[in-house]
Amino acid sequence: MDTVTAMRALAALVLVLGLIGGLYWGLRRFTSLTPGVSDSGELRVKSWRPFDSRKKLAVVQWGDEEFLILTGQTQDTLISSRKVQGDVSAESGEEN
Repeated sequence: MDTVTAMRALAALVLVLGLIGGLYWGLRRFTSLTPGVSDSGELRVKSWRPFDSRKKLAVVQWGDEEFLILTGQTQDTLISSRKVQGDVSAESGEEN
């Protein structure tokens, strides 16, 4: 393999990686691919925690309720739900 062929291969690799990076940036910029980011304030993922190597725990807020969900490869399970409680210091009238 001569130098010209190696430079063409390297330039093609850089071009393809640049296209992939540009596509990734565009999708992140113009769509909501990140967890926790939502267009409406009614549904949002508040936190994620790994449960084991294949499952995760998620706290999802929907309206005035929170749901603890165990997500897996083949099945998602609702663990618990509760009403969202307001800020304790704001409700009691205390100032910081």
